[in-house]
Amino acid sequence: MAQISGYKLIGKIGEGGMATVYKGVQVSLNRPVAIKVLSKKMREHSEVNERFKRESLIIARINHPNIIHVIDRGITPNEMPYFVMEYVEGIDLALKIHQGDLDFNRKLELSIQTCKALAYAHKNGVIHRDLKPGNILIDDEENARLLDFGIAQFYEDEGEADKTRPGIVMGTLPYMSPEQQISADCVTTLSDLYSLGVVMYELFTGQKPLGRFKLPTEIDPNIPKPLEEIIMKCLDQDSENRPSSADEIKDILLKLLRGAHLEDDQRQRASEGFLPVKDRFALLDIIKEDGHGAVYLYEEKKAHNLLIIRKRSSSSTGYKEAKLLATLKHKNIVSVLGVSRNEELFIIVMEYLSGGSLGDRLIKPHPLGEFLKSAREICEGMAFAHKNRITHGNLRPSNILFTQNGHAKIADFGLSEHYGKNQQGKNWYNIFEEARSVQADIFAAGVIFYQMATGALPPCVTEKKMNPRQFDKLPLELQEMLSTMLSRKPESRQSSFDNIITEIDNVISAYMEATTLDDQTLLGPTEFLDNETGIEDEKASAKKRPRWRRIFWTFFFLFILAVTALNYLITTGQLDTYLGGFIEQWNALMEMLKTFWNDTVVPLWNESMERLQNFVDNDLRPFLNKIAGAIRKLTK
Repeated sequence: MAQISGYKLIGKIGEGGMATVYKGVQVSLNRPVAIKVLSKKMREHSEVNERFKRESLIIARINHPNIIHVIDRGITPNEMPYFVMEYVEGIDLALKIHQGDLDFNRKLELSIQTCKALAYAHKNGVIHRDLKPGNILIDDEENARLLDFGIAQFYEDEGEADKTRPGIVMGTLPYMSPEQQISADCVTTLSDLYSLGVVMYELFTGQKPLGRFKLPTEIDPNIPKPLEEIIMKCLDQDSENRPSSADEIKDILLKLLRGAHLEDDQRQRASEGFLPVKDRFALLDIIKEDGHGAVYLYEEKKAHNLLIIRKRSSSSTGYKEAKLLATLKHKNIVSVLGVSRNEELFIIVMEYLSGGSLGDRLIKPHPLGEFLKSAREICEGMAFAHKNRITHGNLRPSNILFTQNGHAKIADFGLSEHYGKNQQGKNWYNIFEEARSVQADIFAAGVIFYQMATGALPPCVTEKKMNPRQFDKLPLELQEMLSTMLSRKPESRQSSFDNIITEIDNVISAYMEATTLDDQTLLGPTEFLDNETGIEDEKASAKKRPRWRRIFWTFFFLFILAVTALNYLITTGQLDTYLGGFIEQWNALMEMLKTFWNDTVVPLWNESMERLQNFVDNDLRPFLNKIAGAIRKLTK
């Protein structure tokens, strides 16, 4: 049994070809943990060990209610990598499916929770690679919790033989996408969506989609058509035809569930104070709910559009800003569709953005192109608001949202933030307790930009300086811009977001010069970043990939068809008959071609050559002689 400093190992929980899982206790906090120790084979692969040191920190920073949290990681004294995870009592989804006691709504709810976990990780560039019912734990509160998120990438080089062995986290064959079965290099977030389709197919039908599988409704006619369509779309062999994201799948499932997973008291609180809300909209989900207000996801009953309704007490700030924004529109500000108020509370109806918030995308630094694109869009939205005399006052990653295509939009102007106990009342985005102003918004944006660019809070707001090297790697112009935005003196910061846009454009111009792009001189900063590789959504990126996988599968199936036909002819004794008939037809064809050549082509060719020779002798040569004689007379 491996010895790990700070932990006491109690006993072995499970063992596979690539890892052993122990139950243990974290000594300092006296809490139970699960410790996954990767196998001794890892020591033989220096490249895998280096990747573990580099990427395991990102996995450890994943924090989502539907993902088993990795609380520590490291290397044992005998050089075996390990992960320490929270210990959760429960049973996996594979056993739940086998028991067959889940009703339709519970299946939908578990699928939605799985989608939420996938969406969060995918936004941070982490792919599961081994999504299956055995890696989905149902805890004591009946919530889905994903195991081994992102850990499978450390097994990519362990050889083909291990891929189909049970319990191996690098991939389980019935749940692997076609591209993952070819090569680990082909795996994308869309590969996880294929695996999700297999899981949902098995969850709702009780069967795995193997070979020429049936449609879900052929197994269970009660399955709704929209559910069947999204499952089959996930299972498309071509990744380009799958849904673009886990969020897209989640939204479809939420419409099917129609809030059936919510308690009666939750529904009651959502409709309190505004009866027209219940009449016009259907409650689908609760995004946030606390003593200061709530955020709900609704579906408009007539148009079937998804939208957000935020509820706050009447004494809260933000009503004035929301009412003004309801009359204004900007591509980088979340559209306010309506505002209503009574003596107790007010609600804001806003457009729904499926791309989540910036707060979900900060577990690692953003690539430079992606950072510049989002930072510029945030500045454009803030500049528009300030020109209309609207300050934000509470700008932070949680109220910067994204469209499905990755464009940033700002929400919650004027709303005050209420901090939970785990934040200890600290406002990292206004540590100087400044009044709401343009300069205060600029400071908040500076903190956000620093987080995006480095993956850490700036030194001016915390005593921890986590990534100084990451800041030093930024272009000098960008370092100077951020330092100015984060100045302690408001008057020393930029005077407006328009000035920051100019500085960002200067950085983009230098970035464009350093990037090879044939027609980059024809593009402006925004168009350049929209076309830059790495900042488009996964769906668009997939469309630019080579089509060799489709060609390979086409030739593969044609080969299988040919071999099957040949085997049939041999076993039935018809091969000699078909071959004899083919040879007879071939000989007849050759004889016909020979006759056509001798009787038609050769005489026609000889006649043409004879006519050409007569033309040269009787017409062309005398004509050329006359011309030559005339030229000689002229030159005498």
